[in-house]
Amino acid sequence: MKTNEFFKKDLVVTNKSFKDKKEALSFFANLLVEKKYAKNSETVLNKALERESQFSTGIGNGLAIPHIRDDVMNKSVILFANIKPVNWESLDNLPVEKVFFIAMSSKEGENSHMDVIANLSKLFMNQEFVDKLAKVNSYDSLIKLINEYTESESKESVTQESKKETSESSGYDVVAITACPTGIAHTFMAAQRLEDGAKELGIKVKVETQGTDGPKNVLTQEEINNAKGVIIAVDKVVQLDRFAGKENVLEMGTKAVIKDPIKELKRSLNKEGKKMEGKKASSNSTEIGSEDLITFKGFGKKSYKAIMNGVSYMLPFVVFGGIMIALAFLIDIQNAGDGNYGSVLPIAKWFKLFGGLAFDVIVPILCAYIAYGMVGKFGLLPGFVCGFMSIGKFVTTVDINTGNINWLQQVTGSDAQSGFFGGIIGAFLTAAVLIVLIKYVFVYLPQSLNGVKNILFIPLFGTLIIGALFWIINIPLIYVNYGFRQFLNILQGQSYLSALLGLVIGAMMAFDLGGPINKAAYVFSTVSLTAADGSSQATIAMAASMAGGMVPPIGIALSLTFFRKLWTKEDRQTTITLWIMGLSFVSEGAIPFTTKKPKLLVPANVIGGAITGLLVGALSITLAAPHGGVFVFALVKTTLFGSNELNIGLGITFYILAIIAGAVVEMLVIWLLSKVYKKDSKQEENVEEVKQVQKKNWFKSLKKNKVNQTTFSNKEVKSLNLKYDLHNNIFTFNRLCY
Repeated sequence: MKTNEFFKKDLVVTNKSFKDKKEALSFFANLLVEKKYAKNSETVLNKALERESQFSTGIGNGLAIPHIRDDVMNKSVILFANIKPVNWESLDNLPVEKVFFIAMSSKEGENSHMDVIANLSKLFMNQEFVDKLAKVNSYDSLIKLINEYTESESKESVTQESKKETSESSGYDVVAITACPTGIAHTFMAAQRLEDGAKELGIKVKVETQGTDGPKNVLTQEEINNAKGVIIAVDKVVQLDRFAGKENVLEMGTKAVIKDPIKELKRSLNKEGKKMEGKKASSNSTEIGSEDLITFKGFGKKSYKAIMNGVSYMLPFVVFGGIMIALAFLIDIQNAGDGNYGSVLPIAKWFKLFGGLAFDVIVPILCAYIAYGMVGKFGLLPGFVCGFMSIGKFVTTVDINTGNINWLQQVTGSDAQSGFFGGIIGAFLTAAVLIVLIKYVFVYLPQSLNGVKNILFIPLFGTLIIGALFWIINIPLIYVNYGFRQFLNILQGQSYLSALLGLVIGAMMAFDLGGPINKAAYVFSTVSLTAADGSSQATIAMAASMAGGMVPPIGIALSLTFFRKLWTKEDRQTTITLWIMGLSFVSEGAIPFTTKKPKLLVPANVIGGAITGLLVGALSITLAAPHGGVFVFALVKTTLFGSNELNIGLGITFYILAIIAGAVVEMLVIWLLSKVYKKDSKQEENVEEVKQVQKKNWFKSLKKNKVNQTTFSNKEVKSLNLKYDLHNNIFTFNRLCY
């Protein structure tokens, strides 16, 4: 709705005089009720005076813009009054003669009054417009004046936009890619923040998102080549072949641009980025050989993103397998006390074996896609090979107790498994060997053999060499995995140690919500699920990890439900979504709120997660599924009792209560900290009041320099450069209104 549409024919007041601003506001309130635009004049007056008590709406230069936004209004309107000079306690200490009373209904949106103020402020910057307001004596003359200067400003804006489009015809100022391991929250938040930052800086940006539903807003090679800078804001590995040879490329995590997008955009505009390895692609090419980016340079930095890449590809298998196995236990619930619980009924056994198919390839998938993240498609085949060797799918038997190794014999259910440790190390071995072969060995092949190099030599010889090396390296990793399992057994065997383990993991899961600390705790917990024979085992670490990750969104959802006044209407509308994400173990649901109020929610998240983890550990609650939220609660049990039925039934009950306890504690911490920070915000308001007193003193000092003169005419105000100061006043006023 355009600003001039808020003005009404029966809300233009001229040639009225008032003893003070309260009398003027009272008159305006009565007029609004008389004309049926408001329900109650007393409420309108009180709301207006409440705003005035916070900060005078007299913005200087003879102007005042009192405003309210409340359900008392039947309709959103702006009342204009050309009045006799009245003291409004304005910022420049000058009397007010022109009043724009902005009275908005709550239906218009939370910041509707601010949009109107912003639009009027642009007009107030034009001294000629302000001077002509004194001659307005009717609705028609007011609208004519506003339209005249609005159209003038609009034409100027179109001209500037046209110039901007012409200057940008060669491409975007900055292109970017955003991606996070889960592709749910960080990916799109980072993209939005970059777009908002670009608007503020007045530059053109295009952001490609690589979320769960695949790449969106995909960058073309021409757009990349013509861009002045590139921002790669990712927490997992993305294929950078398109950027080979590109200069001014900045690489960072999504949190960097979520926290301060303008800073990162300015770094790009200042050409602080690096030049990417490889040969630059032509604008009409669709792809470039991934060999160009296979290098040891930045190997360490790529490692973390590569692991997150592997985790992101592994998660669907984890979720699917966990839910299928949980269904098996639910179907077989009548046999909860049986040693074969989950497999007694044929249909339950079917679901358990079906889920087991996904679980069986978790480590190979992780290994292959970590390698893929390091060296691209060349890493997939040897990565899968190393992954399967890590779970004992090869001819090697190790007797852990005696140290005897049978290199050419495979025994099902033996201890010869390195699990996730083998998968991760195997992936890095794969990447290192392939870089050596591609960059320093196969580079000497005749150019005529390049066609068969990628489809024969690299897969064949690379996989043979990597497989042989890992066959040997896997032996010490088997002992590392065995030692890790023994360590977990010790922790889980002592109640005080298991409580400490749960507390640490719960706090880590809730700390950065999908960030490196969260993922470190999650990977640790997932690794703990692998038993000596390669089967899945229930652990306290996994139970604490999932419960701790569920608490932040559930705790915030509770706060939105029971402490509604702490949140905006828009925040409260997401309550159901938060419940769903929390119950589904999607910690990222809490990110938008935590980003908005980090001082409030980071400590609340951590405390809530830690309490839940502590209770899970103290009650010896275990879980065999690495993901699934409430859908895998059937796999939860405790080890406190001798009866299997009791362990399952009470284990699930204790688990639910532990999550509820952590979420309730988080809700209360949010409420308590909001009280603390509310006091701090009042102190900030006092600082702003001091600034305004200083501003008034500045005007007084100007008057002292004018001999025998107590007021300034409009021309004298303009000559003293008050137009510039008026701009500052409006800016400060708008900032305080928010």
